[in-house]
Amino acid sequence: MKKLMLFVSILSLVFSLAACSSDKTSSSDKIVVWTQAAADHPEGKMFADRVKSYNEAHPDGPIVEIQNITRAGAGSGYIDKLNAAITANDMPDIFTLDGPDIGAYVDSGLLGELDEYMSEGFKDGFTQAIIDQGTVDGKFYGMGYSDSGVAIMYNEDMINALPEDVKALVPSLDQDWTWDQFIELSRKVDEFAKTSDDPAYANYEVAVSLLLTDITAGAYELGTYYFTPLLWGNDANIVAEDGVTVDGVLNSDKSVEALTKYAKLFAEPVLASATESEKTFHSGKSALSVSGFWYVNELINNYPDLKFKTVRYPKMSEDFDGLYTPSGSWAFVRNGQEEDEERIKQTVEVMEWLNNDEASKEYFAKNGSIPTRINSVDAIDTNTDNPYHNDAWTVLKYQVENTNKSRPVSPGYPYLSETFAKDVILKIAQNKATDEATIKQYLDDAAKKIELEFAKYKK
Repeated sequence: MKKLMLFVSILSLVFSLAACSSDKTSSSDKIVVWTQAAADHPEGKMFADRVKSYNEAHPDGPIVEIQNITRAGAGSGYIDKLNAAITANDMPDIFTLDGPDIGAYVDSGLLGELDEYMSEGFKDGFTQAIIDQGTVDGKFYGMGYSDSGVAIMYNEDMINALPEDVKALVPSLDQDWTWDQFIELSRKVDEFAKTSDDPAYANYEVAVSLLLTDITAGAYELGTYYFTPLLWGNDANIVAEDGVTVDGVLNSDKSVEALTKYAKLFAEPVLASATESEKTFHSGKSALSVSGFWYVNELINNYPDLKFKTVRYPKMSEDFDGLYTPSGSWAFVRNGQEEDEERIKQTVEVMEWLNNDEASKEYFAKNGSIPTRINSVDAIDTNTDNPYHNDAWTVLKYQVENTNKSRPVSPGYPYLSETFAKDVILKIAQNKATDEATIKQYLDDAAKKIELEFAKYKK
């Protein structure tokens, strides 16, 4: 009886160990992908579809499992879970990060480089802005799956009500224009609005919507994303190429010059407001708007009575011919703690599937995600039966192909972005600061503050 009981005990132990071994094998045969998209959102669905197609096309390979994690605000819910996984040393194989945050994760040793594992020529298939976004110290870490863009939109009814000489100030969708010309048009709109009883101006509040209220609400990145191009277009920047030097760069003479032009929007009588109403442009309360690409679908789907047109983001000067328009978005990265070479190769193979030309076209079709692959940009359809859609995407497509620039790569980018947006962009608007001396002081104060924070990166 004792022998029987011993045999049963040993047998149970064997089965238990086998089960544990089986679990480990099962785990190692899975490649886990985390994204910041909600499962029921078009973005989450498109990722799930893409993973499903990979599994179907690779029946003998490791199973890819996707977890779409709902994010809150600027991605906080998702980032909270990701940080918990990092702390527990339980990171997924592949996960998504907002492009500007890649540098900070690389600096912490959390991301693995991709160059030596990608198929030949795969990286070169991305647009230059997306390559730059994912590159840190010459090494490629992030495959951007979606680009973005910002343009100027105007209310067609409000513009059509203007005198002919003022309407002539509006560029066509294939014309460049300057920030000075944008200010001039805004001023003329405001002058007309305050003396006109045209019904198009019945709800008028300000000439230009800037969405600065998002900065006040804590969405600092929007301010940096929208307005760093003012500096880029004047051969300036918010941080040096090393990603950590701010003094002498952010507060340079060229930065002061660019932001003094921005500040003209707040000279009395003001043309824009730091406290504009919600959905100012959408509801006909402003004639002009600095607008993210997401406005296109939002306006068409939710504001069908609004007639809007789109033109290019203004340059600082007519002679500037460099890259300056806002770009970049979330990207796929890999777990840098993984050391198994074969598993890394499998992981990067999955990343390529999630980011190849076919995927880029699918993402635009299903979610309006601007293609990041050179061969997929033509997926942007500018010949639909909706002229507002066509104009907007013609402008955005042009910028993706010709003028988009990636945001700076810095290990301290979140702090850099917050400080620039809150202590410079928003502060100018709130205080209606328009003189160079005050703007220079704001920039000096911000540079000093950021330099103190960035000292830890220079040791």
